[in-house]
Amino acid sequence: MDKVAAVAGVGTQTVYRRWPSKAPLVAEAVMQQYPPADFTLPDTGDCVDDLRTWMREYAARTAAPENVALIRALAAAAAEDLDDRDSLYRQLTGRVHQAVQDRLAKGIALGQIQAGTDIEAVADALIGAILYRVLSSTTPVNETLQRYDGLIDTLTSGLTPR
Repeated sequence: MDKVAAVAGVGTQTVYRRWPSKAPLVAEAVMQQYPPADFTLPDTGDCVDDLRTWMREYAARTAAPENVALIRALAAAAAEDLDDRDSLYRQLTGRVHQAVQDRLAKGIALGQIQAGTDIEAVADALIGAILYRVLSSTTPVNETLQRYDGLIDTLTSGLTPR
């Protein structure tokens, strides 16, 4: 917060009046870079293909070094304070999570996804895979795409033999 105040040429208290902690400041900065349209999933009529396309787009977007740094900074900010974590979740991940659930619900309604599927758990798995890859490794995009494709294949076909 001190650095933000110095760059802005204002006192630290001025920054704290606008943002009570680091996480809301970071979240607002992120939201200015990613318009709401970025939190929607494709809807071509094929739910599984749309999920695959969405994950591929995220893989390409998060591969940029500045985005990796940003996501890691957000994770660090969220880890510092539980209230900040909840605020960041609502502002950022919550939108994506809801968009994935909405797309899956539509897939259920169209008979493309098995009725009774725990769409919240599926959204957790897909978003969690993205965050895990960004936070824990610096793999090439093509390797990340293979992992995402493997995850979607496993989620859509299941783990047990038929």
